[in-house]
Amino acid sequence: MNPRKITVEDIRAMKGREKIAALTAYDFPMTKLLDEAGIPFIHVGDTLGMVVLGYPDTTLVTMADMEHHVRAAARAKPRALLAADLPFRSYDTAESAVANARRLVDAGRKP
Repeated sequence: MNPRKITVEDIRAMKGREKIAALTAYDFPMTKLLDEAGIPFIHVGDTLGMVVLGYPDTTLVTMADMEHHVRAAARAKPRALLAADLPFRSYDTAESAVANARRLVDAGRKP
């Protein structure tokens, strides 16, 4: 297996040439498992509110929740491209969207 990290450019190059498997993980063990299975795109979704945290929907998920789960997923050091949702109301303005996106990127870089 090639140890090189999968990039956005890699995913873009796959588009139209092959099917792209993209699955959701909320924690270290699932991210590790999906990465070892060769999944190229792993998503930390705000659906963790319902699946992991027991909320009735995604609207109660906070940036702190997302940062926590992105850090946990990033600790698996996946080769896959790791992406995450911005939670409800974290992107009301362009400024807040960019600031909060940076928080999630940082969480992925400093697990």
